[in-house]
Amino acid sequence: MSMTEETVRRALTAVSYPGMRRDIVALGLVREVRVRDDRVHVSLTLASPRPEVVDQLHDAIRQRLVAIGAVRVEVQVLMPEQATGTRAHPAADRGRIPNVRHVVAVGAGKGGVGKSTVAVNLALALQEMGLAVGLLDADIYGPSVPTLVGLEEGGRSIRMSDHRQILPLEAFGLAVVSFGFFLGPGSPVVWRGPMVGKAVKQFARGVVWPALDVLVVDLPPGTGDVPLALSEAVVVDGAIVVTTPQRLAVLEAGKAIEMFHKLGVPVLGLVENMSHVTCRCGRRSHPFGKGGGAELAARTATPLLAEVPFDEGAVGGGDAGRPILIDNPTGETAGVFRIVAGELHTALDAVAVPSPSRTTAAVP
Repeated sequence: MSMTEETVRRALTAVSYPGMRRDIVALGLVREVRVRDDRVHVSLTLASPRPEVVDQLHDAIRQRLVAIGAVRVEVQVLMPEQATGTRAHPAADRGRIPNVRHVVAVGAGKGGVGKSTVAVNLALALQEMGLAVGLLDADIYGPSVPTLVGLEEGGRSIRMSDHRQILPLEAFGLAVVSFGFFLGPGSPVVWRGPMVGKAVKQFARGVVWPALDVLVVDLPPGTGDVPLALSEAVVVDGAIVVTTPQRLAVLEAGKAIEMFHKLGVPVLGLVENMSHVTCRCGRRSHPFGKGGGAELAARTATPLLAEVPFDEGAVGGGDAGRPILIDNPTGETAGVFRIVAGELHTALDAVAVPSPSRTTAAVP
């Protein structure tokens, strides 16, 4: 059977990024594939200039394509700034947020799965790793972040710069901005789609962030106007999708994963929240279902980063404005969030934008 671009791309789904469980196609790193007879050219857009990463990918791609009949394989590795030509990088027409190195969206297919709790504790876990982290609450319909971080009165403290840009507030060392600061308590948003899209774009670009390694964006649940507007306005380096084991939540989370794929946003992993309850005797029960996250991860080729237990302390602490990483930093749940943060940090090395570099290698 003759090779085509489609068969080559399908073969490359078996090539994982070094140190990760995601393949280079799913991460959006394969920029271009050209096939001529039995010769294949693969162009990657890769953030890491580390020679060992390039060498490992080079060898893995060669072995995979030789196995399907390629005689000569050429692998070209470019930084995102260098990715020009007929096939534009997915983020080519989007702007980067000033002072922000990485943008990570946290989304979910349906509400009530603990998405905002995951976003807040993930941000805190990344900060524990020594990173400068910001938190943008873009859940325009139900902003929960002010409550979760103790900034319910943030609307009274928020200030604007001389250029009419928002100055973030601070909570537990995080730079925080939320739609809730401007809506007022108990004020519902009754806006049509175009109004929402315009507000999100202005919101994303209208904040004076300090120098941040990571900006975690808490999206509203579903596949509506907000994630679309955000991805059109700024470069989103990756997404985390949150679900519970419940079948309905899993079905909707699958739609969220597909949405990010269509928007050109790499899905870096899946988090199953409320996965189990651990009693004092150490036994686990599964009142919200079992195995839904693992099933979805397998079906969509998305890494299941963690199964976060249901923790009554997390519920009470969140209501009191003290996230679990602050309220019980040595507990099981806090440890799980640190695992997710570590996985995310590794993934961002693959898809983010450091200084330009270029490596080209040809394999006879």
